[in-house]
Amino acid sequence: MTITALILAAGEPRQMSHFQPMLKLSGKSVIRRQIEAFHAAGVSDILIVTGYHAGMLERHLSGESVRFVRNENYATTDMMESAKCGLRALDSDCERVLITPGDVPYLHAETIQKLLRSQKPVAIPSYQRSAGHPAMVRKSCFSSMLAYTGERGLRDALSKWKNDTEFVATDENGMLIDINTETDYQREQREQTPPRHPELTAALTIRIGDLCLEERYIRLLEAIELERSLQKGAVRAELAYSNAWQMLNRMEEALGSRLVERTLGGASGGGSCLTEAGREWVDRFRRLERQLNRELLQIQIGEFEKA
Repeated sequence: MTITALILAAGEPRQMSHFQPMLKLSGKSVIRRQIEAFHAAGVSDILIVTGYHAGMLERHLSGESVRFVRNENYATTDMMESAKCGLRALDSDCERVLITPGDVPYLHAETIQKLLRSQKPVAIPSYQRSAGHPAMVRKSCFSSMLAYTGERGLRDALSKWKNDTEFVATDENGMLIDINTETDYQREQREQTPPRHPELTAALTIRIGDLCLEERYIRLLEAIELERSLQKGAVRAELAYSNAWQMLNRMEEALGSRLVERTLGGASGGGSCLTEAGREWVDRFRRLERQLNRELLQIQIGEFEKA
């Protein structure tokens, strides 16, 4: 049985011009803060529902061990629909899910662990009688949540278990704070102390002859595999079709192997998918990217964050 953290980050901002999950506090984006809190609590499976600025957010988190599912109707639906998208994408052995909006920057690992110790169908953190995030929901509730048709959102969907919900008391109020307005963001920026040390970043590039294999090439391969189509994959990777075709040809020529298997139209409509070699190169690149990020973090700690 697994536990999944479900971060709802599909919605378009209504009261501010910035996309909340990618706003930075003390040099780190809100959504990266959330991911770190879940990892610190021992939750390794993290599923993020994207929609508005989906490509940008997915690229921002390309080095993280997270999964994505898109709410394609984010512009005309509410957060509950994003929650349903996430629930439908859960692994079959998922026993519990921790649900939070993508604009809550101060999740606490200790609070998350307290929620996971609850035996109730639903557990919600509480600070001085005010409910916060994330909500822990057991598998027995999933089908009812997916069938919910009300208009009052996630809290109303969970109210079915109001007599069987545990409100887990905590002495920290961070789980109550969200960033919905410019005023919220400016307040949190004032209250946060910016870091005094540099932050190391690097982009992985693998040079093979004249080809510099980097993020945009790998993102194209991932998009083709996801869409099962070169044309749709190009759109998903935010590339012109002609550019995507040229990039694919350059990769295959430099690597000396076919990366995409193309089938002609017909009764099945045709399409494209990655070959075994294509998948191996995607896996290799992402594996090296994670290793590079781990090494950079160790260098940063050694050089700039010594006690």
